[in-house]
Amino acid sequence: MIENLTGLGKSVFPAPPVFPSPVKIVRVNLDLVKMHMAEPASENIAMIYLCRQERERFHSFRYEKRKVEWLAGRIAAKCAGLLLHNNDEAICYGQNQWHQLQISADKSGKPFIIWSDQESRPPVSISISHSRGYAIAMAAWENCGVDIQQVTPAVERVETRFATAEEKNILAEIDSLYGRQAALTLLWSVKEAVKKTSTGAKLPGFLDIRLHSMQKSGDAYLFAVQVQDNESGQKVSQLVWVRLLDGFAYAVTMQTRGRI
Repeated sequence: MIENLTGLGKSVFPAPPVFPSPVKIVRVNLDLVKMHMAEPASENIAMIYLCRQERERFHSFRYEKRKVEWLAGRIAAKCAGLLLHNNDEAICYGQNQWHQLQISADKSGKPFIIWSDQESRPPVSISISHSRGYAIAMAAWENCGVDIQQVTPAVERVETRFATAEEKNILAEIDSLYGRQAALTLLWSVKEAVKKTSTGAKLPGFLDIRLHSMQKSGDAYLFAVQVQDNESGQKVSQLVWVRLLDGFAYAVTMQTRGRI
């Protein structure tokens, strides 16, 4: 149900070059979460993974799909946070550690970690995403964003909302190798990940984030984007590590940005 995607030997994020400091990325299978929720002792899954405040929130959802996605996202985020602090993969496969931390959200909806103990801990940035059967979460010491998107024909129906002609020209290599839908989905995922690192009162729109260049990096690509800061009017640059795998687009980024 829980899969650590970062580190040597991992299929998705073995050694991404974009990360300037340690990160942990965890994926949770929604179908397996749903299966456990359907078991006679379904309350146990909430008791194991969620603290009291989180369980109250979990039981407030009316629709099963939302409950499954929310629970899976919290499990992924907690596991990523625990891995970042402990760097021991076994910590996500026990039952006694999950109440050490709570995943909450600020007024803008951005998630963050609350630790249950009184020990002073450095702040951890959290990002969560869902798509067609998976929840994925990223934990880092710096402001981070992660996104997962299944490649589907639907992306072509909305491409004018997020893709410019110049960006599609830059994506020509990916288009020729993997198809137009895959190229557009990667671009969409990149912009979603970047938006999750935005901290201003007014978030950038999809067309405020422009793909500037890209380069191949092993089985993945490194995208350089320019982001229009709606508060200062300035442009900032940001790197996003992206790849396609098994019909999904993955995008991860940190907000270690420089003025241009």
